[in-house]
Amino acid sequence: MVVVTDPPREHWADLEAAGFRIKPRWVTWGRRTPARQEDFLAGLSKAERRNFRDAQRYVDAQGLTVEVHARLTPELFAEFLAVYDAQIATMPHGLPAAHAVTATEAGLADFFLVSARSGAELTAGVVCRVAASDEAMRVAFSAARPQARNAMISRALYLAAFEEARRRDFAWISLGTDPTLYGHIAQAGLFTFKSRLGFVPVPLHHLDPDDDGCDEAELVLSTERLSEPALSLCYARPPDRLATWADPLPMRLDVLSPAQGLDLRPYRASFVTETIAAPPAAEAPAGEVVVIVDPFSTGALLAPAFARQGRRCVAVLTGTINERYAAGLRRDDFLTVLTVRGESPQALGAVADLLAPLRPTEVLAGSEWGVNVADDLAELLKLPGNLHSADRPRREKPAMMTAVARAGLRVPLGARVRSVEDLDDWLAATGVLPVVVKPAASAGSEGVYFCADETQARAATAKLLGATNAMGQPNDSLLVQEQLVGQQYFVNSVSLDGRHHVHEIWRDDRFFVDGRPVYDRQVLLDGTGEIQEVLRAFVEGVLDALGVRTGPAHTELLVDDRGPVLIESGARLEGGVTPAGPEQATGVSQLSLTVERYTDPDRFAQRIGAGYRRQRAMMVVCLVAPYDGMVAEGAAGRLADIPSVFCGSALDLVPGTPVHRTVDLFTSPGHLYLIADDPGRLEEDYQRIRALEQNDLYEYR
Repeated sequence: MVVVTDPPREHWADLEAAGFRIKPRWVTWGRRTPARQEDFLAGLSKAERRNFRDAQRYVDAQGLTVEVHARLTPELFAEFLAVYDAQIATMPHGLPAAHAVTATEAGLADFFLVSARSGAELTAGVVCRVAASDEAMRVAFSAARPQARNAMISRALYLAAFEEARRRDFAWISLGTDPTLYGHIAQAGLFTFKSRLGFVPVPLHHLDPDDDGCDEAELVLSTERLSEPALSLCYARPPDRLATWADPLPMRLDVLSPAQGLDLRPYRASFVTETIAAPPAAEAPAGEVVVIVDPFSTGALLAPAFARQGRRCVAVLTGTINERYAAGLRRDDFLTVLTVRGESPQALGAVADLLAPLRPTEVLAGSEWGVNVADDLAELLKLPGNLHSADRPRREKPAMMTAVARAGLRVPLGARVRSVEDLDDWLAATGVLPVVVKPAASAGSEGVYFCADETQARAATAKLLGATNAMGQPNDSLLVQEQLVGQQYFVNSVSLDGRHHVHEIWRDDRFFVDGRPVYDRQVLLDGTGEIQEVLRAFVEGVLDALGVRTGPAHTELLVDDRGPVLIESGARLEGGVTPAGPEQATGVSQLSLTVERYTDPDRFAQRIGAGYRRQRAMMVVCLVAPYDGMVAEGAAGRLADIPSVFCGSALDLVPGTPVHRTVDLFTSPGHLYLIADDPGRLEEDYQRIRALEQNDLYEYR
């Protein structure tokens, strides 16, 4: 492992981006002294109460005598050390810390002993420190002979020690100080034992600044010399205050193991805000590794789908994620989760260095947030990827329009603006109205304004510039474009070595709320037809112009009396998709095709040029909340009763969940997949959903 001692706070983010864990070196465990033994036991889990009862039964069954020795004499301490040394000798990394105590009357003056004896022989003992200067009685050392240890006799002795702390008027009890890497000197079971007894850890240097405690950054490269699993106790976020046992800091527990599917429930604790499975940084797992950058929205389904094909996944987070999606990160799906802070060469290089020992075979974007970093990491790791370009045409909409126009394909007349003055100049030069104003880099129709005149365009520009967009980034520039009128479509595709397989073409209906487009419904078209051929050829040209050579893409376009025109294209999966829907209609989904492209490229290559066939009619309906309120009782059930409703996130609506008036994709309460043999059935059920929304799906708060 690599440890950086007491790193300056300003370097913490960079260290975390490089895979280090920021943590205290030592923690001291404490809890309030229980007023009564019954109160202490009542606060434990049912299983832990049983452990204490079993320990007491063992004491009774063996005829052991438990005694509190108010003063620890050298003779008693020598007896204890004999048992203690025998126990330490059985530990692979045991540290005989008790020998640091001076075994004289003066050196032992602040200690007492709780002993359990069988006749004259010491069976087990707990040594406690009760210095007058301390606010807590501290359980310093414990030891037991093997049979008694297996019977958890220490629990019975702890009860007697806690009673002595109460008798001596100590407000707090401490279970001592541990290193925050459990699985070497301190065993992983010690963490679970202490936390289950209601003790909480506080950084040693917060309690005693004069001690040798400090913060450190830790990078575990291999767990070969550690227990399986090992535990690393880290800060959940940088501390903003000194912790106490009464007010501990939120902590994160990383369970270090190369194994998959670990049950993390035994490691939960009141002070732990997050428990994650985290393999060591440099242990290469069995099976090929896929790196997914920002696995959110539909991309959250990639890791389980790859796992079903024998692949293991690593998540790389860019830290700019919309909170709604970030909460859905499923860490257990990944070998490890890394964070890259920004897109600087140093930050990207640090993450690439951590990934390299895992020998990944692919890097792909799990959502719009991850497109740029996925491109950069693929290049750094020398893996297949999309063509690299400094102007980021797959993310930056102005650069996207320039690249596509350069290829001879139609894009709206438009320009990048960085101020209201830039907008005024462009409007004056072109005379174009009405216009669309939107962030240069965003998604989900968020921040898109349709403006009929200069006043509306100026207001939209002033509102958007500097605001944080749905990608978690400030809008330092906008795209202003001519507003076109026509039918909107979108096309989903997956690419292999620069060849594109178009597997879905959808008619995309939207309407306007406060001058902003709101998703209404999408209808899957058959794979053949005149408009389909026009759209397929246009989209393949767009993908070529943008340098899309591998993986999924989602392209939006409009068709008017002059033909198709690009709206935008994303080099990632379509967001918000329930793959079971498309699979019912065509036999495959963009998710399944993406996984096939990476795990069975020969089979995927046979699909290219073959198009697709729609086997059943399908429509996606996006819910539109007409006002701020909450989900009504029985809403999901009413939707499920509609004959053609097959699946969708709206079937999971929970009564009482807040909803906001829908103004874009991010404020839609959910979606539904409607599937039927008869397209007329879908139209009837669509109208029924819209009628339910007026009276039966939402209610005012």
